Amino acid sequence: MDSSAEPSRSVSLRELASVYFWIGMLSFGGGLISWVHREAVERRKWLRDQEFLSGLALSQILPGPTMVNMSLYLGTQMRGPLGAIVGWASLVLPPSLAIIAIYLVYLQFRGVGGVHFMLDGVAATAVGLNIATGIRVAQRQKNVPALLIAAGVFLAVAILHWPMLWVVIGAAPISLAAAWRESPHG
Repeated sequence: MDSSAEPSRSVSLRELASVYFWIGMLSFGGGLISWVHREAVERRKWLRDQEFLSGLALSQILPGPTMVNMSLYLGTQMRGPLGAIVGWASLVLPPSLAIIAIYLVYLQFRGVGGVHFMLDGVAATAVGLNIATGIRVAQRQKNVPALLIAAGVFLAVAILHWPMLWVVIGAAPISLAAAWRESPHG
């Protein structure tokens, strides 16, 4: 995607609801962020990569589930407060009802060994989707300091198992300094 192209801001509430409905209903065990990236940045061109990454960063540091926060961010960017409500409701409500139904079925079959293998496979797929999204976004980034900071955060959290809070506290001043240096003000 050409990151200099102006994103489309003429998104209908119905289109926003449809995207989040299908993401919520068809994504199991995670992997939602990669799907939102594909829909909002690559396929529909609603946001630029940098806008998406800014929203993702904000969504991760705010309290609550990242994906729910991202639905509020994207909805607000596309259609204001009403878009945020539509994005959130479309992402959360239909799948919540489906999860309740699935749980009731799971209660009947939880003793079957194959069920646990299936759930492990879904979790592994979600991890792979998130890694693939990270690699795709990193390949398009020209900002070397941001890539180094992201690699450092990955190393600290995923490999060294440092607490996320301390990693964010440590990375925040470095990120702010790098952003300031890259900005026209720096």
